[in-house]
Amino acid sequence: MGSSESTWVVRPGRPGDHAVFARLFLELGVDDPPPPEPVWAAELAPRALLAEGPLGVEAYAVAESLGAFGYVGQLVVAPSARGKGLGRTMMAHLAEHLLAQGCTRWALNVKRDNVPALSLYTSLGMTPVREATTLRVTRAHLTALPTASPEGRLVPVTLEDCEVLAEAFRMIPGKLAGFMGRDSHRLLGLVDPRAPGRRWLGMMDLRASGPTLFPFFAASPAHARTLLEDAFRQVGEGVSALNVALTDDAPLLRLLRDAGAQTRLETFQMQGPLAAAAP
Repeated sequence: MGSSESTWVVRPGRPGDHAVFARLFLELGVDDPPPPEPVWAAELAPRALLAEGPLGVEAYAVAESLGAFGYVGQLVVAPSARGKGLGRTMMAHLAEHLLAQGCTRWALNVKRDNVPALSLYTSLGMTPVREATTLRVTRAHLTALPTASPEGRLVPVTLEDCEVLAEAFRMIPGKLAGFMGRDSHRLLGLVDPRAPGRRWLGMMDLRASGPTLFPFFAASPAHARTLLEDAFRQVGEGVSALNVALTDDAPLLRLLRDAGAQTRLETFQMQGPLAAAAP
């Protein structure tokens, strides 16, 4: 590690870091704008680490403990600091932080074409376990889907629902529960009103940024249309399109792509055992 890299200091995020966070956030290359300052201060800064060097803040990461799982939501290295080992340094600090909170595994999402990041995460013992594709979906695209299913009733997701939903749709345990109570998330589920208890037919997290639906799951394309029509009703006529993240759902992906929905992002979800990582 060269002399400039050795001067990095990794520290916790602060509410006043929003400006540098917003600048680096753009390097993610996603459609969503940087979360506004109140969201950064309330939801992200408490879970963030920043690396400061001779040129100022050159990287940030946001991670959280979800019980046994540690989830790395974002990791960004400034272009000026890439190829110098700062990504690995950040992951080493995150591993130490998550291990101290009792996590035994960790997970993250990464662009499928980000070869350096894939190489780093693979070297840390992570492997791809799921694939997601984010599509830009308009109201017109919904006409390519089967008629909205009459089977299903939309209900707000409660904290008690989160564990069952995570199991039903193979989500990271604890992740949905972590979204509860955050102003930037709105969790809705689709249930079969005829079934005893709650039989889940789908769910979505309608995020304020974008707006984006992530996670999004549906038992069939018809149930997906029910969810999507409701999402468009909620965002109002002023929103012409939604970014919808489809995970391991080839039939729905094919229908929407054939209808003209644009691909905005392709990612792997990677997971692996959590161990101390060398910086």
